[in-house]
Amino acid sequence: MKEQLLKWANILGETGLFRLLCPGTLPVFMLHRVTDGNDGVPGRMTASQLRGYLQYLSKKRYQVLSMDELWHSLDEGREIPSRSVLFTIDDGFYDHHDVAAKVFDEFGFPLNFFVITGLLDQQLWPWDDQVSYAFRNARVLRSDLELPSGAVFSVNLKEASAETVIREVRDALKTGPQAEIYQWLREELFTKLEVDYPSSAPEEYRPMSWSDARSLRERGHGVYPHTCSHRILSTLAPAEKRKEICDSLERVGKELGYSPKVFAYPTGRPSDYDDQDVEELRQAGFNMAFNTVPAYVRRGQDHYQLPRFSLPENTADFLQIVNRFEALKEKLRS
Repeated sequence: MKEQLLKWANILGETGLFRLLCPGTLPVFMLHRVTDGNDGVPGRMTASQLRGYLQYLSKKRYQVLSMDELWHSLDEGREIPSRSVLFTIDDGFYDHHDVAAKVFDEFGFPLNFFVITGLLDQQLWPWDDQVSYAFRNARVLRSDLELPSGAVFSVNLKEASAETVIREVRDALKTGPQAEIYQWLREELFTKLEVDYPSSAPEEYRPMSWSDARSLRERGHGVYPHTCSHRILSTLAPAEKRKEICDSLERVGKELGYSPKVFAYPTGRPSDYDDQDVEELRQAGFNMAFNTVPAYVRRGQDHYQLPRFSLPENTADFLQIVNRFEALKEKLRS
């Protein structure tokens, strides 16, 4: 029944009714990994599915906004176009340049990249991906891990799937101190699971290069900071927060030759950043920052707490957001 209702709602949505009833709403979509099907990229969003979404937008004459166009709407009070969307992709892996950007290039649509500067500098690969890698390659199936918080997490891969344990450990790490999380990964997690710590990022976590990032800018895409190390800002001391924000801004500016004005919070839940982080961004010269709250961008929102939807893997869910049926549901709920 629910599937049928959604089907008919999406058919009705194509008439423009929901956009008429919910003006001034913009879906900003967030991607992470995009696979061409043969590259071993850890993720379920395929290039062909992404291409299908963009073909729909092109056929229905939607405008895919750049960050500058969004900023002009928010800052100058311009109307957000009814048929509009905006796309972002987080972290800076090689498939972002080699796969995702090429799909967007086919349509002449801009894609906005939030890059972890330490990843592009090949100094690290994200802590949450290291957790996944460690458990998927574990030689020890039962162990007690002492988390950075001091709490003990008992691992039993004989009774729980690796995916379940990965999710639970990641969630536990998100709420604790992260200042020394990369040291903890090497000395505690990899050691206890008897996994060899890679000397560089494994192939599936290989970053794009700064040359790739410059090419993206030249092709009309946006490239912006996503901190240096992807550590959650609310878990860090004030000096570390400032360093993550300001050093990543400086690295992007130096490599790409401009001063970026947009930022994305690592993980991006409201609990993952605080008022001090927002003030640091303001002092550093940023105009906008994105979290990961699944909602529409509207004029009048806090420019440093702009929401984003994860790009759905299900086409019906994608259409529900694009055609503003989800906006109507939000309106009715409120």
